[in-house]
Amino acid sequence: MTARDLTVVDRELAEVVLRRFGPPTRSALLARIVTSLARAVREDHAAMDLTRDDDSFGDARLALDALRAAPTLCAFIGRDDELGASGAPLVVFHDRYLYLRRWARAEWRVAQAIDEARAAELELPSGLTTQGVDAAIAAATEELGRNGFVAAELGEVVTRLLARRVSFVTGGPGTGKTWLVTQALRVLERALGVSGAPPMTVAVAAPTAKAARRLGEVLDAAGVGASPAVLARDRDREGSLHHLLNLHPNAVARPRPLWHDVVVVDEASMADLAMLDLLLRSAAGSLAPCRVVLVGDPYQLASVNVGAVLADAVDPEARTEALVTRLATVHRTENRDILDFAALVKAGDGEAVRDFVAAGHADVRHVGRFEDPALLERVFEHARALRDAARGGDRRAAAALASTLTVLAANREGPGSVAWWNERVRAALAEGGVPGGRFCVGEPVLVTRNQRTIGLFNGDVGVVVEAGGELVVSFDDGRERPLAAIAHVEPAWAMTIHKSQGSEYDHVVVVLPRAGSPLLSRELLYTGITRARRSVALVGDLASVAAATERRVDRVSGLTERLR
Repeated sequence: MTARDLTVVDRELAEVVLRRFGPPTRSALLARIVTSLARAVREDHAAMDLTRDDDSFGDARLALDALRAAPTLCAFIGRDDELGASGAPLVVFHDRYLYLRRWARAEWRVAQAIDEARAAELELPSGLTTQGVDAAIAAATEELGRNGFVAAELGEVVTRLLARRVSFVTGGPGTGKTWLVTQALRVLERALGVSGAPPMTVAVAAPTAKAARRLGEVLDAAGVGASPAVLARDRDREGSLHHLLNLHPNAVARPRPLWHDVVVVDEASMADLAMLDLLLRSAAGSLAPCRVVLVGDPYQLASVNVGAVLADAVDPEARTEALVTRLATVHRTENRDILDFAALVKAGDGEAVRDFVAAGHADVRHVGRFEDPALLERVFEHARALRDAARGGDRRAAAALASTLTVLAANREGPGSVAWWNERVRAALAEGGVPGGRFCVGEPVLVTRNQRTIGLFNGDVGVVVEAGGELVVSFDDGRERPLAAIAHVEPAWAMTIHKSQGSEYDHVVVVLPRAGSPLLSRELLYTGITRARRSVALVGDLASVAAATERRVDRVSGLTERLR
């Protein structure tokens, strides 16, 4: 749809709401307000801030007066007011934030869960003592230190994990978020084992099954859950948040209750308001205390749906310091260029970022345009190597090679987009004799929906190889599935920056849109460059780089205000 088409849709939705719930006398101001709210929700804001300058409805006081005069349309609530399921479809909170009732209720419940976690500490699980936990922390810290690992925040994470119904572990790339949470679970195992306390159960999840599987692999490598009689991992429910809660996309269902002692959610910045509302409600409904640990980078792109809960909840103004462990020390010693660049982007200084890019660095290269011959050849060379590995029958090597380089673009369509790159790479390979068809041997493919019956999940990336006369998709963890059996899959020579979240590659080509694009943002640039382990090729003019740095994705919500 064009921007004009979307505006028409917003107006039509506003008309339906006003016709059903509005006052008998139609108000042009109310129509403008509701149309603005429809646009805000479509753009994934949880609410609309009435105090901001908005040419669509003018002065906030006039807007509030118009809404107060329409009680069947809009309800007003304060900080401590509980919001029921029925009533006026619009809600104003704190004389500032205008919501659809659904999102106002969801945000109220999330705020309530976080506030309760902040206000009261839990007792230690049966059999554990403060002295025993402290001893386990000290022993683990000493052991890690002997092996050259620094874990200054380990005790903080363990203490919050045990004492709070909701806690957060945040940090940027290289700060060791997932590693530290893994060590915290190992401390818990140690304390349980020494004390002889009853076993505890842990479930791990993430917004995508791929990110959850990566977390599970880290826990496996550390031996977490190897002794179920001490700390049992619920492997049947490991996976996406949808799987953990037994939810199905586009289906209305009650979430499955959580009975676990601990639930760890990685990549929590990708979780939207509705999903975190369901998660925390399910945890609160457990007979025994269920401790939820949300792990993520609040500076990454927010969810593709409504809200930016992680960023709002850990905002310093939310006063949630009792719940948040912030990791600031970067432990990686390699690729300092990428980490330094990410830090500058996060700081939002467009001029400093422009100077950094213009100066030239070994691991952060600037390429002015996506048609650059050297850049194209680099991508084509990788594609040919991938094709040759797949043709040569080395399926594991082909699958591993797919994670060494990728192109990340902001746009799905248009010049320099995902579609543009996929077409160019396929055309370059076709010149070398690769057979046509929907997919060709050596082509990386992206699974776009969970297909649990065949063990594939949204975000999985594999490579098409030929085996026994049929095409199969080989994944880097050893899984192989017939291509014909995969219902939802698309070419992945390139993918959107949004879809790359939770993944890492050795080398990344980040293609930015032009400076005037509404897609440009600090979070988009930050997320793209932090997918790289070894090098970044940043494609776009310097004006686009500076514009991206200086423009934040500002998802409007009242969550920080509620918590404050």
